Amino acid sequence: MEPTNSASALGEDLSSALKALHRALILAEAGDDETLQNPYTLLFAVIGDPRFAWTNGLSQLIVRLDEMLTAGEIASPDDLLPFRNEAARLLGEEGGADNEFRLRYLIALKKAPDVALATGRLRQIMAELPAPEAK
Repeated sequence: MEPTNSASALGEDLSSALKALHRALILAEAGDDETLQNPYTLLFAVIGDPRFAWTNGLSQLIVRLDEMLTAGEIASPDDLLPFRNEAARLLGEEGGADNEFRLRYLIALKKAPDVALATGRLRQIMAELPAPEAK
């Protein structure tokens, strides 16, 4: 049972790091827009404003991970490998990168220190996960 607890804890850490990056990216995209200073207005903008659509892939990754964690389906660190690979792809570290996400991410990275901090934390967690198999 110990590996499951360890894998779940690692999954929770990965989820937390992904959420921190998502939050930082959303705030960077909102910037100084006066209309987005209210949390509820920002929430509705994230859901329906095309300006935030580029974050959908990250949102979906977080949801899938959280669903598996809640269902107890993370039994070993290897179960987290698809999530690690998808996060690496979004960050442009793997082939098949989402070009729009990558471009918007790089812009946010330059203008918001919190994006850099969140990225660093995510990379720390990703380094604790199994490395993808060499092809």
